[in-house]
Amino acid sequence: MRLRADCLAACLALGLANNAWAATSAAPASSASAATRNAAPVGTYLTRDEIRTAAAKLRADSNLGGEKPVRTLRWNEVAQTATPPPRWLTQLFDFFARSSSLLLWIVGAPCVATAVVWAIRVLRHRAPPAAPAERAVTTVQGLDIRPESLPENIGAAAQALLEAGREREALSLLYRGALSRAVHRHGIAILPSATEGEALRAVNATLDPPRAAYFTDLVALWQRAVYAGETISATPIHRLCRGFAATLEGAAP
Repeated sequence: MRLRADCLAACLALGLANNAWAATSAAPASSASAATRNAAPVGTYLTRDEIRTAAAKLRADSNLGGEKPVRTLRWNEVAQTATPPPRWLTQLFDFFARSSSLLLWIVGAPCVATAVVWAIRVLRHRAPPAAPAERAVTTVQGLDIRPESLPENIGAAAQALLEAGREREALSLLYRGALSRAVHRHGIAILPSATEGEALRAVNATLDPPRAAYFTDLVALWQRAVYAGETISATPIHRLCRGFAATLEGAAP
């Protein structure tokens, strides 16, 4: 606003000066007539003091000059200092940093143990069921070899049949008893359709030599009596009756 007032004052002074110059330039042309009429000049020069006085009046005018306060918005550039965290919080984070490995073991060990137990239970549930045990053979070539179908003392019962003159029945009882003990006591796999030769091979592949030799002698006498129709003397049958319990009743070595 002050600059505006100065500009107006300068323009006013310049205008007054131009008027004075114009009046001066026109004075020689009309000097004769003015002198004759004895009139005052059209314009006069302004001194510097008059110009300053006129400019001061313009500045004093409230509509043209003066200074007015103007309010503007500015960013507050005052630096704000950060407040440090409390000491207990800093010490807590320092403790966690120093004991992170220990906390990892404390938290991780129960998790690992739980995972192992869960995996074992899952594997147990998913494991295939055990195959059912094979049913033991009850007959071989039509002969009943169930332990409950035989007398408790097979050797003594066969000896009683032999003394009664029933040699073939005594051999049949000894052969049934030998097959029963081989299958149910010594765990030898003998098929229901196995012949005497097949049963003998299975026994020789599993039992020890003394038991295998007993079974071999028994099968030989049995085949001679059944298939050859021979009459077997009582002496070898008597020997098999006495050796049955000692040879086949005991567990396999």
